[in-house]
Amino acid sequence: MNKIVSKNHFLSIIVVFFNMRREAERTLYTLSCDYQKDVTPEQYEVIVVDNGSTAPLAAEFVEGFGANFHYLFHATESPSPVEIINRSVDRCRGSLIMVMIDGAHMLSPGIIANALRVFRAFADPFITVVGFHLGPEIQNSSVSKGYNQKKEDELLATRDWRHNGYDLFKLSQGLSYDCAAWFGPLMESNCFFMRKESFLRIGGFDLHFTEAGGGLAILDLFHSVVKNLEQEYIVLLGEGSFHQFHGGVASNAPYAEHPWERFHDQYEAIKGCTFQIVVRRPFLFGEIPPEAVGWARLCAKVGLQWWEQRDLHGEEVSTSTFGYAMLAARNAREVEPATGELEQRIYALQHSYDQLAAKHQHCEMLLARERNSFGGRIGTILHKVGRLIKSGTGVK
Repeated sequence: MNKIVSKNHFLSIIVVFFNMRREAERTLYTLSCDYQKDVTPEQYEVIVVDNGSTAPLAAEFVEGFGANFHYLFHATESPSPVEIINRSVDRCRGSLIMVMIDGAHMLSPGIIANALRVFRAFADPFITVVGFHLGPEIQNSSVSKGYNQKKEDELLATRDWRHNGYDLFKLSQGLSYDCAAWFGPLMESNCFFMRKESFLRIGGFDLHFTEAGGGLAILDLFHSVVKNLEQEYIVLLGEGSFHQFHGGVASNAPYAEHPWERFHDQYEAIKGCTFQIVVRRPFLFGEIPPEAVGWARLCAKVGLQWWEQRDLHGEEVSTSTFGYAMLAARNAREVEPATGELEQRIYALQHSYDQLAAKHQHCEMLLARERNSFGGRIGTILHKVGRLIKSGTGVK
């Protein structure tokens, strides 16, 4: 690991929205110093890119989150934000950058501070954040079962996430895609950090990705960076981004209507090959908050078993197994509380039996002692009576 001299580097955050006034309010709050831990406004700026919304955000609304928030409306008819992201990175103030291609993601509160710590420890890091979906399951499934913005608002109202952002883990029952989160291979990150010069060196996002939301542009960039072994690959342990339901063309499409095939066709046309996940172990940086322990236990069980099998059998162990493995582990976890409760009841009954047995043994001992004592006393009395009788018959 290459160390660098600790310096106060300035971070520029680029976050993209398209017709997301509802989602922007929560996302931008989670980027503010009122929410993020151990950072100050002097350490970073937030560039809020409105990519041609028909119902655009307002500068006053954006700037209300802090003096370090800036609004940029990009007048375009292109549904892809890759061009404006590249331009924003090129013109931003920071030597460090963070990019969120989908502004619907809320963040956990330790992301910015931990990323800045990583920049002080690594020479050329690519820092990634694991993605989750708010709601009872991944939103591509829950949308078909009635999950919507209203239900999500009601869900978020059940936790005081503004004061403890790690509570968002308790409100999310699905990952953004089939993976083992911090403990398995990843294929994308909606929230990633790099040095600005590193982003520009690889050319940023490929401008050929013109589909809505950039299509597979984020997967392409993630693939390119992670396969470069000269660049350190870091996953922020115990942190996450949490996708809000907004009717997204891919993230909220039912599986039967998902545009993956169209997106992948464009990827093949651009890259000349099918998309493949880069299997590479990352550095893990951070700590697991109490609210994320359940997720960590589940993902560690699946992910570490996968790595073990991969080491034994090589590429024949595919990343496509994660969906089934996570489902099986989750089902097993749901059985565990009932099994644990039964074991506790058996233990309690055994404990009660042991106590009763001990009391019974004690009573038997006391009774035996009393019997012996009573028998002894009777024997003494009979002995004395016998002596008296003998002595009485001997008197004339």
